[in-house]
Amino acid sequence: SSDLKKKKNVTVTTAANELEGELIVALLKEHGIKATSTGGLTAQFRAEAPGVVEVLVMQDQLAAANSIIAEQNN
Repeated sequence: SSDLKKKKNVTVTTAANELEGELIVALLKEHGIKATSTGGLTAQFRAEAPGVVEVLVMQDQLAAANSIIAEQNN
């Protein structure tokens, strides 16, 4: 069902480290988007992507989150 899809967390961006990830999460929260970051301390143990932190948002907020991040990077 489409309701389940909207509740799914998807990666909006990746950060180089935990601090950067937290800053992005805070930025999104300021705009009313619930975001979380994964990785961080455990990221260094993942062979495929050492040190990468993923920032996750709900699927239905992905477009809004992308535009906020893009605006911030300008």
